[in-house]
Amino acid sequence: GEMKEEDSPRRLCLVCGDVASGFHYGVASCEACKAFFKRTIQGNIEYTCPASGECEINKRRRKACQACRFRKCLRSGMLKEGVRLDRVRGGRQKYRRNPDSPYQVQVVSAQRPMLVLEDIKMLEVLATCEPDCLEINTTLEDSKHRTLSILSDLYDRELVGIIGWAKQIPGFTDLLLNDQMRLLQSTWAEILTLTLAFRSMPLMGLSRLKFATDFTLDEKQSRDCGAIELYQTVSIFNKIIPEEYYLLKALVLTNSDVKLDEYQSLKKFRDTILAALSDAIGILRPTGVLNQIQQLLLCMPALRQADQIVRRFWSDVHQQDLVPMNKLFLEMLEAYCR
Repeated sequence: GEMKEEDSPRRLCLVCGDVASGFHYGVASCEACKAFFKRTIQGNIEYTCPASGECEINKRRRKACQACRFRKCLRSGMLKEGVRLDRVRGGRQKYRRNPDSPYQVQVVSAQRPMLVLEDIKMLEVLATCEPDCLEINTTLEDSKHRTLSILSDLYDRELVGIIGWAKQIPGFTDLLLNDQMRLLQSTWAEILTLTLAFRSMPLMGLSRLKFATDFTLDEKQSRDCGAIELYQTVSIFNKIIPEEYYLLKALVLTNSDVKLDEYQSLKKFRDTILAALSDAIGILRPTGVLNQIQQLLLCMPALRQADQIVRRFWSDVHQQDLVPMNKLFLEMLEAYCR
């Protein structure tokens, strides 16, 4: 049972399609394109395309035209602001001699070195451990309450995904086991609603909610299965970019009002996520940091509302015994009712 390379899901470089080594300057990219982008920005290099400015950039031909490769870096979303301009190798040298006075040392860069997204370890981990959007279980296609059966199965599998996701967040497993469980039990509905909102954003023009890669609901379908309130709540979310979403989702996990045994540990955990969030926004939206942080935190009350809607919806489904619900899902639903 040897694993072939193509079996494992691999992130690809958005610029040339090679295997991505991680998120660089805000975009999944390979080492070669990361280095090319950095060189171009630091050297302030301008390229011109000898052809029509539409050269195809792929792994084999990425060196053929620098102008089109750079344009593709920018088009794929790489952020110029992410590159350190003052970077001497190793980033250590902070002083430059003033030529007029050999003894006076002039401080060149601010005390705090310019951060880039790659410096935010928390963000890197969250981007990597973000669960994939699921596919529906097609055997449920013919069941009596088709939509509800599919949703119940999806929610159950998403819950398994959330538990795995939380365990990978730096600091989460340092909390007491009981506290970990309480946080998950009290925030899963908010986390899944935020995930749903984020995945549905590209479809908002079509006003559809994306529950799985192959399963979306529009307003009428949501109304038919009793999920209209959830539909209305999710459709108010503004556009957020992936980095903000990853960090906001981790923040939601820590933002529970459930009673914990060790509140201090939670506070410490939450602070590291808040710090990462403000660092990331500082890099991504340097001109509107405070405004953007406020916008994101304003999503929190809407998620709290959605939490009650989701729990009420599934409690009703369970009480009316409309569709089978798995053990984990029921435990999470009953463990903690706000």
